[in-house]
Amino acid sequence: MITSNFIIETLGQAYNGDYSFELLALSNTNVNGALTFLDDKKYLAQINDNANIKGCITTNAIANELNKEFVFVTDDPRFDFYTLLNKFAVHSYEKKPSVIDASASIHPTAFVSEYNVNIGSNTIIHPNVTILADVQIGNDCVVQPGTVIGSEGFEYKKTSKGILPVKHDGKVIIGNNVQIGANTCIDKGFSFQNTVIEDFVMIDNLIHVAHAVQIGKGSFIIAGAVLGGSTKIEDNVWVGINGSTAPGITLKSNAYISMGAVVTKDVNIGQQ
Repeated sequence: MITSNFIIETLGQAYNGDYSFELLALSNTNVNGALTFLDDKKYLAQINDNANIKGCITTNAIANELNKEFVFVTDDPRFDFYTLLNKFAVHSYEKKPSVIDASASIHPTAFVSEYNVNIGSNTIIHPNVTILADVQIGNDCVVQPGTVIGSEGFEYKKTSKGILPVKHDGKVIIGNNVQIGANTCIDKGFSFQNTVIEDFVMIDNLIHVAHAVQIGKGSFIIAGAVLGGSTKIEDNVWVGINGSTAPGITLKSNAYISMGAVVTKDVNIGQQ
């Protein structure tokens, strides 16, 4: 819960009223009671039309055009919003001891965080793998040497007060019977969206899976592919060698992405 006291303490500004928000979120949120920000009018209609947004941090020039219950005026909405997000991510974070099934095989050179990791039965973790906090791996998975799971994604905001690194507050959730190749990097979720890899996904060597990517059951991701943040891949998709996706696009079930393709728009069911 984002309370009025939390906002005042974090930003040092005494906004009038007694208010609270369920979460901090972007303009397309589907969770009710959200607080967002606006510093670009091209998102104005999206925010005004989204009934889930309860409040907005914005500039004086835009404030009168918003129809939200709470509107907070500031010189740099982007800086204030992500400052709140960073502070809340730390404030609400809980550490729990990691749980590794007795039947799992963890190589002595692998690093597994002592907190907030779960590894299921018969899963094999090979040499020099790094599994950071906030990672869940299911049963009968294999993680090949040198892979990193749970790293911070690339999210930096240019503001009037300098470049602001944004803390990642999500998880990596990996299903059952997943194979992950050598020297692959899988970032954890961001802005309350987890990175999710469902059952029977096969991931080759040297893959980059950015924050909040979703990969559906039975999909194959082949060597050198780069999946931009918040890409949604449905079931049984093939992403070929060195294929790349722009952030936020959707590859529908049974889509086929050819070798070296750069995908900047959604790909429909069965489309190549």
